[in-house]
Amino acid sequence: MKLYVFPVAPNPTKVRLYLAEKAAGGATIDLSQVTVNLPQGEQRKPEHLTRNPFGRLPVLELDEGSYLIESLDLARWDARYRERPAAKAALTL
Repeated sequence: MKLYVFPVAPNPTKVRLYLAEKAAGGATIDLSQVTVNLPQGEQRKPEHLTRNPFGRLPVLELDEGSYLIESLDLARWDARYRERPAAKAALTL
């Protein structure tokens, strides 16, 4: 899975803080982060618009290729994912 973020944007920061809080509590999730450079306009490039047609961040790309594009949906999904017995390790922030 990949989490597309920009380090100082508010909504991606909210998700990153949520994940860091979960990690501090002992939860783990296999997730890599990809920076989308907002000042350079990478959010308007076709490859990002494929992930999120609104050109916003954060975007979570799931292993099966689907995307979650709202920060609250990401938090809700994370809670459901964590309930699965086969949840994996290695949260990288």
